[in-house]
Amino acid sequence: MTIRLTTLAEQLEPPRIRCGVCQWRCELEPDQIGRCLVRSATTEGIVALADGLASAATVGPIEDHRLWHFFPGTPALAIGGWGYAFPADQQRGQYARIPEDEARRRSLDPDRVASVALERLCRGVIWTYSEPAVAHEYVTDLLRTCRANSRYTALVTTGFMTMEAIDQFGHYLDGMQIEIRAFDDGAYRRLAGIDHWRGILEVAQHARERWNCEIEITTRMHPGVNDSVDQIQGLASWIQQALGPQTPWHVLAGDAGTAAAASVARVRKIAREVGLHYVYGPDANQSTFCANCGATLIERKNSARVVGLEGPNCATCGTLSGIRTSIFKR
Repeated sequence: MTIRLTTLAEQLEPPRIRCGVCQWRCELEPDQIGRCLVRSATTEGIVALADGLASAATVGPIEDHRLWHFFPGTPALAIGGWGYAFPADQQRGQYARIPEDEARRRSLDPDRVASVALERLCRGVIWTYSEPAVAHEYVTDLLRTCRANSRYTALVTTGFMTMEAIDQFGHYLDGMQIEIRAFDDGAYRRLAGIDHWRGILEVAQHARERWNCEIEITTRMHPGVNDSVDQIQGLASWIQQALGPQTPWHVLAGDAGTAAAASVARVRKIAREVGLHYVYGPDANQSTFCANCGATLIERKNSARVVGLEGPNCATCGTLSGIRTSIFKR
Protein backbone atom coordinates (compact mmCIF):
# COMPACT_ATOMS: atom_id res chain seq x y z
CA MET A 1 0.00 0.00 0.00
CA THR A 2 1.07 3.56 -0.64
CA ILE A 3 2.06 5.39 2.53
CA ARG A 4 -0.36 8.24 3.14
CA LEU A 5 -0.71 11.21 5.42
CA THR A 6 -2.95 11.02 8.45
CA THR A 7 -5.91 13.38 8.65
CA LEU A 8 -5.57 13.46 12.44
CA ALA A 9 -2.70 15.93 12.60
CA GLU A 10 -2.35 19.59 13.52
CA GLN A 11 0.19 21.93 11.99
CA LEU A 12 2.04 23.85 14.70
CA GLU A 13 4.71 26.46 14.21
CA PRO A 14 6.57 25.12 11.15
CA PRO A 15 8.07 22.65 10.80
CA ARG A 16 6.50 21.02 13.88
CA ILE A 17 3.30 19.01 13.55
CA ARG A 18 1.19 17.26 16.19
CA CYS A 19 -0.06 13.69 15.66
CA GLY A 20 -3.62 13.13 16.85
CA VAL A 21 -4.26 9.39 16.89
CA CYS A 22 -3.18 8.46 20.41
CA GLN A 23 -3.10 10.35 23.67
CA TRP A 24 0.62 11.07 23.49
CA ARG A 25 -0.17 13.66 20.80
CA CYS A 26 3.49 13.71 19.78
CA GLU A 27 4.84 16.98 18.42
CA LEU A 28 7.33 16.07 15.72
CA GLU A 29 9.65 17.68 13.23
CA PRO A 30 10.47 16.08 9.86
CA ASP A 31 12.15 12.66 10.20
CA GLN A 32 11.29 12.35 13.89
CA ILE A 33 9.57 9.15 15.04
CA GLY A 34 6.66 9.23 17.48
CA ARG A 35 6.60 7.46 20.84
CA CYS A 36 4.70 4.60 19.17
CA LEU A 37 7.76 3.87 16.97
CA VAL A 38 5.56 3.41 13.88
CA ARG A 39 4.55 6.97 12.96
CA SER A 40 6.87 9.61 11.54
CA ALA A 41 6.78 13.26 10.53
CA THR A 42 7.62 14.50 7.04
CA THR A 43 7.59 17.97 5.56
CA GLU A 44 4.03 17.20 4.35
CA GLY A 45 2.59 15.72 7.55
CA ILE A 46 2.43 12.54 9.66
CA VAL A 47 2.76 9.15 8.00
CA ALA A 48 2.02 5.68 9.37
CA LEU A 49 5.12 3.64 8.57
CA ALA A 50 3.26 0.35 9.00
CA ASP A 51 0.20 1.34 6.99
CA GLY A 52 -1.36 -1.75 5.42
CA LEU A 53 1.06 -4.17 7.10
CA ALA A 54 -0.28 -7.17 9.01
CA SER A 55 1.81 -8.83 11.72
CA ALA A 56 -0.53 -11.77 12.33
CA ALA A 57 -3.91 -13.17 11.30
CA THR A 58 -5.76 -16.10 12.85
CA VAL A 59 -9.25 -17.59 12.90
CA GLY A 60 -10.83 -18.68 16.18
CA PRO A 61 -13.74 -18.12 18.56
CA ILE A 62 -14.44 -14.54 19.58
CA GLU A 63 -14.14 -15.65 23.23
CA ASP A 64 -10.37 -16.05 22.72
CA HIS A 65 -10.19 -12.26 22.88
CA ARG A 66 -12.15 -11.86 26.12
CA LEU A 67 -15.29 -10.72 24.36
CA TRP A 68 -17.81 -13.01 26.03
CA HIS A 69 -21.01 -10.99 25.67
CA PHE A 70 -20.41 -10.16 22.02
CA PHE A 71 -21.77 -12.57 19.41
CA PRO A 72 -21.01 -15.55 21.67
CA GLY A 73 -19.88 -18.76 20.06
CA THR A 74 -19.06 -17.19 16.69
CA PRO A 75 -15.78 -17.53 14.76
CA ALA A 76 -13.81 -14.33 14.11
CA LEU A 77 -10.85 -13.39 11.97
CA ALA A 78 -8.28 -11.73 14.24
CA ILE A 79 -5.72 -9.47 12.63
CA GLY A 80 -3.06 -7.12 13.93
CA GLY A 81 -0.29 -4.84 12.77
CA TRP A 82 2.77 -3.25 14.34
CA GLY A 83 3.18 -0.77 17.15
CA TYR A 84 2.13 -0.14 20.75
CA ALA A 85 1.37 3.08 22.56
CA PHE A 86 2.79 2.18 26.00
CA PRO A 87 6.54 2.08 26.70
CA ALA A 88 6.07 -0.96 28.94
CA ASP A 89 4.51 -2.89 26.06
CA GLN A 90 7.28 -1.88 23.67
CA GLN A 91 9.81 -3.44 26.02
CA ARG A 92 7.95 -6.76 26.21
CA GLY A 93 5.74 -7.12 23.14
CA GLN A 94 6.72 -8.90 19.95
CA TYR A 95 4.86 -6.50 17.64
CA ALA A 96 6.39 -3.23 18.85
CA ARG A 97 8.67 -2.53 15.88
CA ILE A 98 8.32 -2.98 12.16
CA PRO A 99 10.65 -5.87 11.27
CA GLU A 100 13.77 -5.15 9.24
CA ASP A 101 13.30 -8.41 7.39
CA GLU A 102 11.30 -7.55 4.26
CA ALA A 103 9.83 -11.07 4.20
CA ARG A 104 7.97 -10.31 7.44
CA ARG A 105 6.47 -7.07 6.13
CA ARG A 106 3.29 -8.55 4.78
CA SER A 107 0.72 -6.28 3.18
CA LEU A 108 -2.93 -7.24 3.54
CA ASP A 109 -5.54 -5.16 1.78
CA PRO A 110 -8.79 -4.50 3.70
CA ASP A 111 -10.80 -5.97 0.82
CA ARG A 112 -8.77 -9.15 1.11
CA VAL A 113 -9.37 -9.28 4.86
CA ALA A 114 -13.12 -9.07 4.30
CA SER A 115 -12.92 -11.76 1.63
CA VAL A 116 -10.96 -14.10 3.89
CA ALA A 117 -13.52 -13.57 6.66
CA LEU A 118 -16.30 -14.55 4.27
CA GLU A 119 -14.37 -17.51 2.86
CA ARG A 120 -13.58 -18.86 6.33
CA LEU A 121 -17.18 -18.34 7.48
CA CYS A 122 -16.12 -15.83 10.12
CA ARG A 123 -18.97 -13.82 11.60
CA GLY A 124 -16.69 -10.89 12.33
CA VAL A 125 -13.25 -9.31 12.25
CA ILE A 126 -11.30 -8.14 15.29
CA TRP A 127 -8.13 -6.03 15.45
CA THR A 128 -5.76 -7.36 18.12
CA TYR A 129 -2.05 -8.17 18.73
CA SER A 130 -1.08 -4.49 18.38
CA GLU A 131 -2.59 -1.13 19.37
CA PRO A 132 -5.27 -0.03 16.85
CA ALA A 133 -4.77 3.70 17.50
CA VAL A 134 -1.24 3.76 16.06
CA ALA A 135 -2.48 2.02 12.88
CA HIS A 136 -5.44 4.39 12.67
CA GLU A 137 -5.73 4.76 8.90
CA TYR A 138 -5.43 1.05 8.17
CA VAL A 139 -7.79 0.09 10.99
CA THR A 140 -10.41 2.61 9.86
CA ASP A 141 -10.31 1.20 6.33
CA LEU A 142 -10.50 -2.33 7.71
CA LEU A 143 -13.49 -1.61 9.94
CA ARG A 144 -15.34 0.20 7.16
CA THR A 145 -14.75 -2.54 4.59
CA CYS A 146 -15.64 -5.43 6.90
CA ARG A 147 -18.75 -3.68 8.21
CA ALA A 148 -19.85 -3.10 4.59
CA ASN A 149 -19.57 -6.86 4.13
CA SER A 150 -21.91 -7.44 7.09
CA ARG A 151 -19.15 -8.66 9.40
CA TYR A 152 -19.18 -7.44 12.99
CA THR A 153 -16.09 -5.48 14.03
CA ALA A 154 -14.19 -5.15 17.28
CA LEU A 155 -10.93 -3.85 18.73
CA VAL A 156 -8.67 -5.11 21.50
CA THR A 157 -7.03 -1.98 22.85
CA THR A 158 -5.40 -0.19 25.75
CA GLY A 159 -7.89 2.62 25.14
CA PHE A 160 -5.04 5.12 24.79
CA MET A 161 -6.54 6.75 21.70
CA THR A 162 -7.89 10.24 21.14
CA MET A 163 -11.54 11.17 20.95
CA GLU A 164 -10.97 12.12 17.33
CA ALA A 165 -9.71 8.61 16.62
CA ILE A 166 -12.59 6.82 18.33
CA ASP A 167 -15.07 9.05 16.52
CA GLN A 168 -13.65 7.94 13.18
CA PHE A 169 -13.69 4.29 14.26
CA GLY A 170 -17.13 4.53 15.82
CA HIS A 171 -19.15 4.63 12.60
CA TYR A 172 -18.02 1.08 11.80
CA LEU A 173 -17.27 -0.35 15.24
CA ASP A 174 -19.40 -2.81 17.21
CA GLY A 175 -17.27 -3.82 20.19
CA MET A 176 -14.16 -3.06 22.22
CA GLN A 177 -12.16 -5.10 24.70
CA ILE A 178 -10.29 -2.49 26.75
CA GLU A 179 -7.52 -3.30 29.18
CA ILE A 180 -7.65 -1.02 32.20
CA ARG A 181 -4.51 -1.77 34.15
CA ALA A 182 -5.08 0.08 37.39
CA PHE A 183 -6.99 2.87 39.07
CA ASP A 184 -4.07 4.83 40.46
CA ASP A 185 -1.39 7.15 39.08
CA GLY A 186 1.58 5.25 40.48
CA ALA A 187 0.25 1.85 39.49
CA TYR A 188 -0.45 2.93 35.92
CA ARG A 189 3.01 4.48 35.69
CA ARG A 190 4.56 1.20 36.79
CA LEU A 191 2.43 -1.08 34.62
CA ALA A 192 2.19 0.99 31.44
CA GLY A 193 4.80 3.74 31.64
CA ILE A 194 2.27 6.58 31.46
CA ASP A 195 1.18 9.31 33.87
CA HIS A 196 -2.10 10.40 32.31
CA TRP A 197 -4.49 7.46 32.19
CA ARG A 198 -7.92 8.90 32.92
CA GLY A 199 -8.36 9.73 29.24
CA ILE A 200 -8.69 5.96 28.73
CA LEU A 201 -11.81 5.99 30.90
CA GLU A 202 -13.23 8.89 28.90
CA VAL A 203 -12.69 7.04 25.62
CA ALA A 204 -14.44 3.92 26.95
CA GLN A 205 -17.43 5.89 28.19
CA HIS A 206 -17.64 7.90 24.97
CA ALA A 207 -17.55 4.74 22.84
CA ARG A 208 -20.37 3.29 24.90
CA GLU A 209 -22.57 6.38 24.97
CA ARG A 210 -21.91 7.91 21.54
CA TRP A 211 -21.40 4.80 19.42
CA ASN A 212 -23.24 2.12 21.42
CA CYS A 213 -20.18 -0.12 21.38
CA GLU A 214 -20.24 -3.27 23.45
CA ILE A 215 -17.49 -2.68 26.01
CA GLU A 216 -15.77 -5.40 27.99
CA ILE A 217 -12.98 -4.64 30.45
CA THR A 218 -9.92 -6.69 31.37
CA THR A 219 -7.64 -6.06 34.35
CA ARG A 220 -4.63 -8.14 35.29
CA MET A 221 -3.99 -8.17 39.01
CA HIS A 222 -0.45 -7.53 40.30
CA PRO A 223 -0.25 -7.92 44.09
CA GLY A 224 1.05 -4.81 45.80
CA VAL A 225 0.62 -2.73 42.65
CA ASN A 226 -3.01 -2.52 41.56
CA ASP A 227 -4.90 -4.76 44.00
CA SER A 228 -5.57 -2.39 46.90
CA VAL A 229 -9.16 -2.24 48.12
CA ASP A 230 -9.35 1.44 47.15
CA GLN A 231 -8.30 0.71 43.58
CA ILE A 232 -10.63 -2.26 43.24
CA GLN A 233 -13.62 -0.37 44.63
CA GLY A 234 -12.78 2.68 42.53
CA LEU A 235 -12.55 0.79 39.26
CA ALA A 236 -15.60 -1.38 39.98
CA SER A 237 -17.65 1.71 40.85
CA TRP A 238 -16.49 3.51 37.73
CA ILE A 239 -17.47 0.55 35.51
CA GLN A 240 -20.86 0.33 37.18
CA GLN A 241 -21.61 4.05 36.88
CA ALA A 242 -19.97 4.94 33.56
CA LEU A 243 -20.55 1.79 31.50
CA GLY A 244 -23.40 0.09 33.34
CA PRO A 245 -23.77 -2.90 35.67
CA GLN A 246 -24.10 -5.31 32.74
CA THR A 247 -20.55 -4.54 31.56
CA PRO A 248 -18.41 -7.70 31.76
CA TRP A 249 -15.20 -7.36 33.77
CA HIS A 250 -12.51 -9.99 33.17
CA VAL A 251 -10.14 -10.17 36.12
CA LEU A 252 -6.94 -12.12 35.47
CA ALA A 253 -3.84 -12.95 37.48
CA GLY A 254 -1.03 -10.79 36.15
CA ASP A 255 1.54 -12.51 38.35
CA ALA A 256 1.96 -16.19 39.07
CA GLY A 257 1.33 -17.51 42.54
CA THR A 258 -1.27 -17.66 45.25
CA ALA A 259 -1.16 -13.92 45.99
CA ALA A 260 -2.38 -13.08 42.48
CA ALA A 261 -5.11 -15.73 42.68
CA ALA A 262 -6.23 -14.28 46.02
CA SER A 263 -6.33 -10.83 44.44
CA VAL A 264 -8.61 -12.10 41.67
CA ALA A 265 -10.98 -13.65 44.21
CA ARG A 266 -11.07 -10.42 46.22
CA VAL A 267 -11.81 -8.33 43.12
CA ARG A 268 -14.71 -10.57 42.12
CA LYS A 269 -16.24 -10.34 45.58
CA ILE A 270 -15.93 -6.56 45.83
CA ALA A 271 -17.15 -5.99 42.26
CA ARG A 272 -20.31 -7.98 42.89
CA GLU A 273 -20.91 -6.02 46.11
CA VAL A 274 -20.59 -2.79 44.10
CA GLY A 275 -23.27 -4.04 41.73
CA LEU A 276 -21.54 -5.50 38.67
CA HIS A 277 -23.49 -8.42 37.24
CA TYR A 278 -20.78 -10.20 35.26
CA VAL A 279 -17.32 -10.58 36.77
CA TYR A 280 -15.17 -13.34 35.30
CA GLY A 281 -11.91 -14.89 36.46
CA PRO A 282 -9.19 -16.53 34.35
CA ASP A 283 -10.95 -19.87 33.77
CA ALA A 284 -12.15 -20.29 30.19
CA ASN A 285 -15.12 -22.49 31.16
CA GLN A 286 -17.28 -19.97 33.00
CA SER A 287 -20.92 -19.90 32.02
CA THR A 288 -22.99 -16.72 32.00
CA PHE A 289 -26.06 -16.58 34.23
CA CYS A 290 -29.01 -14.22 34.28
CA ALA A 291 -28.44 -11.55 36.92
CA ASN A 292 -32.14 -11.68 37.85
CA CYS A 293 -33.22 -15.33 37.93
CA GLY A 294 -29.91 -17.21 37.68
CA ALA A 295 -30.80 -19.13 34.52
CA THR A 296 -27.90 -20.13 32.27
CA LEU A 297 -27.65 -17.77 29.31
CA ILE A 298 -24.36 -18.91 27.75
CA GLU A 299 -22.85 -22.29 28.50
CA ARG A 300 -19.06 -22.55 28.20
CA LYS A 301 -17.53 -26.02 28.17
CA ASN A 302 -14.46 -25.72 25.93
CA SER A 303 -16.67 -23.70 23.58
CA ALA A 304 -19.47 -21.18 24.03
CA ARG A 305 -23.09 -22.08 23.34
CA VAL A 306 -26.11 -19.80 23.73
CA VAL A 307 -28.74 -21.74 25.64
CA GLY A 308 -30.99 -19.24 27.41
CA LEU A 309 -31.43 -16.11 25.29
CA GLU A 310 -34.28 -14.80 23.20
CA GLY A 311 -32.62 -11.96 21.37
CA PRO A 312 -30.78 -9.99 24.09
CA ASN A 313 -33.21 -11.11 26.83
CA CYS A 314 -33.21 -13.99 29.27
CA ALA A 315 -35.51 -16.66 27.86
CA THR A 316 -36.68 -17.57 31.36
CA CYS A 317 -37.59 -14.22 32.95
CA GLY A 318 -37.24 -11.71 30.10
CA THR A 319 -34.55 -9.61 31.81
CA LEU A 320 -32.31 -7.67 29.41
CA SER A 321 -28.90 -9.33 29.49
CA GLY A 322 -26.80 -6.75 27.67
CA ILE A 323 -25.38 -9.50 25.45
CA ARG A 324 -24.98 -8.36 21.85
CA THR A 325 -26.09 -10.74 19.12
CA SER A 326 -27.03 -8.36 16.30
CA ILE A 327 -24.93 -6.08 14.11
CA PHE A 328 -27.75 -3.55 14.06
CA LYS A 329 -27.04 -0.84 16.62
CA ARG A 330 -29.94 0.36 18.72
